[in-house]
Amino acid sequence: MAAKLLVYVTTSGAAASLARGGKVEVLERFANDEAGLAAFREYAAASAGAPAFILVDATEEDYRFETLPHASGADREQMVERKLRQYYRSSPYSMAQLVGRDDTKRRDDRFLFCALTNPDVVTPWLDILAALKQPVGGIHLLPLVLRRLVPDIAPKVTNLITVGVLPSGIRLAFFRDGAFRLSRLSRADLSPETLPKAIIEEISNTRLYLHALRAATLDEPVTVVLLDLAGQLGPVRQQIAADVPGISSELVGGEVIASKLKLATVDFATNPEIAYLQLLADRMPSANLAKPDITLDYRRLRTKQRLYAASIAAAVIGLCWSGFNLSQQFMLDGEREDVVRQTARVNAEYEAATRQFPSAPTSAENLRRTTEIAEKLRATDKTPLPFLVSLSRALGPDPDLMTVEVLWQHSPNEIAGPDRSGQPATAGNTPPPAPAPGAGGIRKQSGLLSGEIRNFRGDYRNAISRVNALADRLRNDPAVEEVRVVQLPLNVSPGLALSGRTSDTPAQGGSTEFKLIVVMKGAA
Repeated sequence: MAAKLLVYVTTSGAAASLARGGKVEVLERFANDEAGLAAFREYAAASAGAPAFILVDATEEDYRFETLPHASGADREQMVERKLRQYYRSSPYSMAQLVGRDDTKRRDDRFLFCALTNPDVVTPWLDILAALKQPVGGIHLLPLVLRRLVPDIAPKVTNLITVGVLPSGIRLAFFRDGAFRLSRLSRADLSPETLPKAIIEEISNTRLYLHALRAATLDEPVTVVLLDLAGQLGPVRQQIAADVPGISSELVGGEVIASKLKLATVDFATNPEIAYLQLLADRMPSANLAKPDITLDYRRLRTKQRLYAASIAAAVIGLCWSGFNLSQQFMLDGEREDVVRQTARVNAEYEAATRQFPSAPTSAENLRRTTEIAEKLRATDKTPLPFLVSLSRALGPDPDLMTVEVLWQHSPNEIAGPDRSGQPATAGNTPPPAPAPGAGGIRKQSGLLSGEIRNFRGDYRNAISRVNALADRLRNDPAVEEVRVVQLPLNVSPGLALSGRTSDTPAQGGSTEFKLIVVMKGAA
């Protein structure tokens, strides 16, 4: 926690302390004269940069509760500002605080208006801080700081009057249900002989004043809590119990207050202001009398600190994120190395296993291509199976007709095949017509059957008859549209000249080739 310069101001002088880590340190006192102001200047200059917070304990203070019509935004600000000018025209140190709303149907807003009616109480000390360019965080009245201690010392008291003895006098503050209502500072004689009587008189005067303000009636029970910082109010409690009926009293010693404020051993007898400065060090009260022009440097300092804090937070987040990314990178690199090692091990095991395989009948590339072709054939909607089935049925009755080669295609054009002499030929020595393309681009299945006759004994008439019989069987197949014989075992074309020798006749047991074109029915 940053250091704070805490200044306790009274009409007779000031006490200051530099709070570090939220704890008030040694208290220094300065008189309200030229020497005291010069000493304070040196003290404040030594703590340059630490924001100053001023706590005022003086009789020149005023508190008013006012009910205003409910409003918000600029309307509320203008209405409150008019009231402040009406009440405290001569004082620049005033403020208004919204404390709640009425229970009536109108639900009016209830405000606390308070001010330091004598600006000269703090002006000399503020001038020194301004000359040193020391940022001022706020100017606060002591009773509005004291109310933070009420929940710790009397949490469930309806009507509470706190009494404390300070160098400035006897400070009394009235709280109703924990909310501040009124405070008075009496400059009575503080000698041990007259102190009990003076305190009892001030309690009675305070009750009468509350009754006059209709803040509390004289019949209501009141609890008085004596803030005995210096250990001198024990006789006061005894005298209240004996002489003041209808009032219950409690004594809160300095040790209890020190423990509530989490302070180490403190000499409250000589420095009772430390308790109130510690309340100011813990948390800045919302009731601030300083105007915006006074706190301008402090607000700039706070903005700068917030920016620094945000920058540090962003840097820490960035470092954490970078560290996380770096750890993720290391983890991914490790996983990649593991995968590389596993892949190398699997490859080595695969190579060791493949070396034990028998040699393949063909290369891996041929197997791959064959597989691809088979997949393409499987994927298409036309296969040579119907064509081959028709051929098998037609070849079955004559086992001597042996297939040598089968060509198959599925396209708009029929398959073509020349005879041995390069001229078209059909059964009956009639030139075959040229293969016609499928009408209108319709795709058909067609194929070329190349075969030979086994056990041929030179009987060409029988061979030709058997080939023609094969063609007829194919024509009778319901799946076949057309059959053309393009090559016979003997060329019987009338346009061919006869020549040759009888020794050219195939020997007993020879074979003769023939070719047929088969066109299947059905469109793609």
